[in-house]
Amino acid sequence: MEIIAFSINLEHIGDIIDKNLMELAQKKIKRKLAFSKQGVSELETFHQEVMSNLKLAFSVFMSGDVKIARQLIAEKATLRTAELAAAESHLERLRERRPESIESSSLHLDVLRDLKRIHSHICSVAYPVLERAGALQPSRLRVVEPDESSPDGKDAASAG
Repeated sequence: MEIIAFSINLEHIGDIIDKNLMELAQKKIKRKLAFSKQGVSELETFHQEVMSNLKLAFSVFMSGDVKIARQLIAEKATLRTAELAAAESHLERLRERRPESIESSSLHLDVLRDLKRIHSHICSVAYPVLERAGALQPSRLRVVEPDESSPDGKDAASAG
């Protein structure tokens, strides 16, 4: 099942590249758009992180190593932070009214989004390894104390 799941995720990655990123590249060429130097640098750095984690994912897939699987999931959080920073940096360039950033804004944000989606599929290989090792929590959802669930201190479920 893990082989099939990883294969399906690789296929999804191929679809994102084929149907989304290639379309964005064609749009960039057709409209003769250019990213700012900072924007290009951010996208290249982001792409390199995704590629680095793809290598890590193949290592997890081949070895089943829990330590490497944990590292890959930690990289998922790191990439999420990097995406937010890159988007904020891009928005700052928009506030500065940089022409190349304004013209390529949606393209820039779409590339970031698609690379993050690819990264999510890459990281999925770690979950079966971590699950087998008993290293996963049942949910990422934080347990809410009764006084935290609503402003008046009453749980929404008990309010009805």
